[in-house]
Amino acid sequence: MSGDRSRRDAAAGEIRRGDRGQTQIDFAVGAGVFLIALAFVVAFVPTLFEPFAAGETASPLVADRIAAGTVDSLGVSANASGDPAAVHAPTEPGVLSPACTVAFFEAEGNATLADDAGCPFDAETGPAAPFGVDDDVQVVIHELDESAGNPATVEFETRHGTVGTTLNRSTADPTATADDVTVSGRVVSLRGDQYRLTVRVW
Repeated sequence: MSGDRSRRDAAAGEIRRGDRGQTQIDFAVGAGVFLIALAFVVAFVPTLFEPFAAGETASPLVADRIAAGTVDSLGVSANASGDPAAVHAPTEPGVLSPACTVAFFEAEGNATLADDAGCPFDAETGPAAPFGVDDDVQVVIHELDESAGNPATVEFETRHGTVGTTLNRSTADPTATADDVTVSGRVVSLRGDQYRLTVRVW
């Protein structure tokens, strides 16, 4: 009797061992899925905080604001009194004043020209200072089919004589710029010819 019971217990034990829910392949698959999930978390969790980190590059909004403000400052003056309200007429957007343009890009020795033309800026002030920007700024006017690396050169007759300059002004050496540069541009008109005003901020 006892022998039959022991045989039955042994058979039941063998059945229980044969019906195990986990095998070696199950363990290997589970461990692999866990390791893949862990690698995904380690790789992508740091990127979740990037939108909240302070960026080192200049904002495109800054370049766009400087471009729009520079076009206004160099625009055809509504008055010749030198008041800050001297901007281009709304009916002629982007039409630049030759005198203000030369005074802006060739500040040295043209302060009187800027005052006589009623330009709403100090000719000796850099292109970044009026906008409260600490970044380096380059303002270039060039032909529509040329790059910002080929600024236009203009020359005009004024009551102060013939004035002219290369239309390129920068707060730092633009050839030493880093990769983090934002650019904005406007199409402008100067003495009936169309150009592109490009602002680079880095």
